[in-house]
Amino acid sequence: MSRQNHSPIPSKMSSRQPVLSTQQKFFWARPSRQVVDIFRKPVSNFERLSEAAKTRNRQTQTTLTDPAFRVLRQENDWSLVELADGTFGWLPNSSLKRVRNLDYWVKIKPAPREKLIEIKAPGKAKVRKILAEFAGIPYLWGGTTQRGMDCSAFSQKLFWQLGKILLPRNSREQKKCGRPVRSTKIKDLDLLFFVHSTTGRHHVAVYWDDEVWHLCLDSQGLTAESLESIKKRYNHLATRRIFKLQNA
Repeated sequence: MSRQNHSPIPSKMSSRQPVLSTQQKFFWARPSRQVVDIFRKPVSNFERLSEAAKTRNRQTQTTLTDPAFRVLRQENDWSLVELADGTFGWLPNSSLKRVRNLDYWVKIKPAPREKLIEIKAPGKAKVRKILAEFAGIPYLWGGTTQRGMDCSAFSQKLFWQLGKILLPRNSREQKKCGRPVRSTKIKDLDLLFFVHSTTGRHHVAVYWDDEVWHLCLDSQGLTAESLESIKKRYNHLATRRIFKLQNA
């Protein structure tokens, strides 16, 4: 069965891990404008939604510079789509435009499970320069752009820039990538996973240069702090290593 025109579709929609069923034909599309929200499910009276309501229902976002996505099914005014990072969600039909039938994901390397990706160890100046690109971006649930971004979008975009490896979109799925690491063996560019001690919200951060870097709702933007500091608000659940860093 050709990858070009078939894709597994979710029989029951879930905000995180849909249950996959039979194969079905799909077509490729891109957003019809610069930034488009992807929702957990079709939303009634979409045009009248407040920004707060959109945020509550937002799964993620896709932009004109992101890889094309697969349209798996269309129901009334909404389309069920699959993004390159494995995210499933819905967007209005008016928010997409069909593109040529090519395999737009053929060169994308998803982060593997139980395996490390070897890359040349980046210099501190390079990483600091990339991190500076995220400075000033406000926290936005489901956001992926300079106008607003959440914690897992930050880790996903950072790792893409460093190693051209595509992490899953949400922290629960990112926690399945790479290999587990003991809390006493944390190294640069390890992913740290937490749960907020009060709200129970799951969170992901990146360890670099003896600091924990993360886009945090608490501080409304990119934050660098010690592991001891973040543990005052979050319980540390796990650490995963994605990269095997090779010294020059």
